Amino acid sequence: MHTLHNFWRLAKPFWISDQKKPALLMLVGAIAANLFMVGINILNNYWNLYFYNSLQELDYQAFLLGCLMFMGLQVAITTGTMVGFHFQQKLILRWRRWATENMLKQWLDQKRFLKLQLSAPEMDNPDQRIADDIKMFITMSITLSLGVLTAVVSLFSFLNILWHASELLSFPINGEEVVIPGLLVWAALLYSLLGTGGVFWLGRKLPRLHFLQQKREADFRYSMVRLRENAEAIALYQGEDEEHARFSQRLETVLTNFWKLIKRQKIVLGYSTFYMRSAVMMPMLILSPVFFSGSIPLGRLTQTSAAFEEVQAAFSYLVEAFPELAEWKSVIDRLTGFKQRLDDIKTPTELAILHQESGLKLNDLHIWLPEGKPLLSGLSLSLPSGERLMIQGESGFGKSTLFRAISGLWTQASGHVSYNRDQFLTLAQKPYLPLGSLRDSLYYPAKPTMDDTYLQKVIQLCGLEHLLSKLDTESDWSQTLSIGEQQRCAFARALLYKPSLLLLDESTSALDAESETQLYQLLLQELPNSTIISIAHRASLKRFHTQLLTLQQPERWQHKNTVAEESATC
Repeated sequence: MHTLHNFWRLAKPFWISDQKKPALLMLVGAIAANLFMVGINILNNYWNLYFYNSLQELDYQAFLLGCLMFMGLQVAITTGTMVGFHFQQKLILRWRRWATENMLKQWLDQKRFLKLQLSAPEMDNPDQRIADDIKMFITMSITLSLGVLTAVVSLFSFLNILWHASELLSFPINGEEVVIPGLLVWAALLYSLLGTGGVFWLGRKLPRLHFLQQKREADFRYSMVRLRENAEAIALYQGEDEEHARFSQRLETVLTNFWKLIKRQKIVLGYSTFYMRSAVMMPMLILSPVFFSGSIPLGRLTQTSAAFEEVQAAFSYLVEAFPELAEWKSVIDRLTGFKQRLDDIKTPTELAILHQESGLKLNDLHIWLPEGKPLLSGLSLSLPSGERLMIQGESGFGKSTLFRAISGLWTQASGHVSYNRDQFLTLAQKPYLPLGSLRDSLYYPAKPTMDDTYLQKVIQLCGLEHLLSKLDTESDWSQTLSIGEQQRCAFARALLYKPSLLLLDESTSALDAESETQLYQLLLQELPNSTIISIAHRASLKRFHTQLLTLQQPERWQHKNTVAEESATC
């Protein structure tokens, strides 16, 4: 029941969304196709009676008519299968698009993707949850639900045939022939209960093994992605042997768990195969006395046997579908855990991020570490439009943490921060270049414009003219370009974006002093109204800034106006 509750928590939002009407139409179409197939199976059951009786009676005309009927049934089965497949896949497509988009929105909203990484590092592979688990959840939910519906409808459809066939069986008791009502039905039920109980007991460990397998497979894939992202650094360290050892270790955990899964699946498969195959003989054994006595024809025997198999299969649906049910449960557990983590991300903070059209204002800003140790206390300053502040200090004094607090990423803070949130950009030491064309990367996070005049000018000003012919080339630019070229791309991005507030976190660390000077002069020339804050270690950059903030030690800072030579200290 807990799994069904979690299933409904995951499925309900889609079925009450604006997609519910077309989704319900597709579901009705898929259900109708499945019911049509059940009807065809009933007709096929009566065809068994007619066809095998014609064989037993050596009626050639009836045999030919039976062959014609068989072809008609196959056409109907083909049509029903195609129609059902169409509606089922259309529903899966629509549901997956909606669910994936909504999960992506929740993951990206309020920077949960970062907060999840910081607050719940044990939550493995969110990319797999969104890309693979949603697809598996929807596909398996629809497949299993339609399977259960088909099994229930088939059960009640064939019960009548099997119940009446039981009236043909009688047993001599005290000299009288006694008929047990519904004997074949009770036999099918008992056989199914034994099979279902056995397979559930044998496969009780499968959900947990599936859960671990998906996790370890994802970890193994991610380790190879990490090598690709850091290929040059690993090659320079000559770390191939160590990486191979790490891959082998992760692969071993994958294969060890996989073998445990295979061994358990092998037992379940063997039991369920024997159980399902043996079901064919059960009704024949029960009906054999009356058949060999000549009381029923061959057609009645095959019809009853087929009806028994349908009823038994309906009773035993969980046996046949148990491997899928085990995997379905593990998918639900993974998705439920992931969504719960996203829902639980609450980052209460005493820091207020306010909006103002230009400049930056910090009022009584306090920052501390997660364990409560103070990092920065009582910082207040005001930077009008066009002002440029340089932040310096030893490593560990909170320079980058101050940037995170201004950006709203650091919640262990109090005070007020005001700036234009709609025109704000940060250039990190290692720029982010998204997959796609170089044009997209340069304009990120904005959309590219159609006019290339200013873009070409910016590229040339930033010393990237050799890339002009590659603007629309799609590549992994973070692997194609050097770190220095990437930092130049970041400066080009700032010129294209024209932010009201620009933060530079050692954004020229990979450039020589001459290139650094050229790029800072470019910022002053092209962005005269932008408020600029830089974290930098080179003293030569002071001349490009009007104010200086020195973080001297935890909680201690000094703010100095380099133009008016005024200073404030805490």
